[in-house]
Amino acid sequence: MAPASAVQAASFTADAIQIRGENVSQAKMYWLDGNVRFEYVEDGVPMAQIFDNRNHKIIWLDLKNKYYVERDMPPSEQLVNDSKKKKTTDPCRQFAGAECVFLKKTKINGRDAEKWLITLDRNGEDYHIFQWIDSRYKNILRQENSDGSGLSVDIEEDQTVNNRPVRKLTMRAYSASGEQQQGIQWYDNELDIVVRQQYQDDVIDELKNIKVGKVSKDLFAVPDGFTPFEAPENAQATEEAASADKTR
Repeated sequence: MAPASAVQAASFTADAIQIRGENVSQAKMYWLDGNVRFEYVEDGVPMAQIFDNRNHKIIWLDLKNKYYVERDMPPSEQLVNDSKKKKTTDPCRQFAGAECVFLKKTKINGRDAEKWLITLDRNGEDYHIFQWIDSRYKNILRQENSDGSGLSVDIEEDQTVNNRPVRKLTMRAYSASGEQQQGIQWYDNELDIVVRQQYQDDVIDELKNIKVGKVSKDLFAVPDGFTPFEAPENAQATEEAASADKTR
């Protein structure tokens, strides 16, 4: 399950379930201030994947053979940690190099909202986006784009998922040609993150057995005694280079 783009939760553990048709996978999830660790078994080998949001790194651990692989985290996967500061409705935080103008306070779908105009540079031409942002939860309620595409969102409060209070967001995206797609997300009221999302009948991500509590920061670093993993071709090239040096 992909972490949400804005982080509120401090620390908790959960079982992460992923359903893709008849394929069901499960991992143990640890969350600490926006850093996420998944533990799972792949081909009989216990593994862990770490999203180190503080240092913008993704780490894979082979827990059996004590190898690790580390990569830079793409900007698209980096989280915005709002846990220690007030959430803002400023949409420019999600559009690099954009110009954002607050237009007015209004109502949409029966909810208080703020309307913004966002202007982006697309190949030297202005591309305009209008957004209506929910005043309470800071979610987008509606978006209209220059090309005729857009998004509408309905919020239902007082919902429950796995015995936890949530709010349900039903999102309908439409293209300029009129094609539509629908997705549903359930946000946990306490943690303020997505704990279930469904984009088709058989495409579901969900967090179950959530337990709020202390999580060790040591889980989000490479443990002592682990060595970097080298692909066989890289290892062979290293050995050949070392042998060549010895013969000189």
